[in-house]
Amino acid sequence: MRPYHWFNSRLLGCLLLILLLAGCAGSPVNESARLEQQDSLAAVQIKARLLEAIELAGSAIDVDLEGDRAILSGFVETSQQRDRAEAIAHEQDQVKTVENNITVK
Repeated sequence: MRPYHWFNSRLLGCLLLILLLAGCAGSPVNESARLEQQDSLAAVQIKARLLEAIELAGSAIDVDLEGDRAILSGFVETSQQRDRAEAIAHEQDQVKTVENNITVK
């Protein structure tokens, strides 16, 4: 019985190692997911510019990108702030159109 116990332990250990290695294998790169990451980088850059703008202090603006279209949403105090946020989004190279859904309180 002793030799079989040793063999079963080794077999179980090898199977466990194979399962762990298979679980750690990287998934194939999804091209659309890679492009989404690029879009989100541009969205973060726009958001950073909005946060840096002194005239937009106190505003709550969210930025989403769908292709070359920036979608702005959130709240500002004045229509001038709303217009300024749209202008900042237009300044981003990847943005061709801006959908401004920002609400003036």
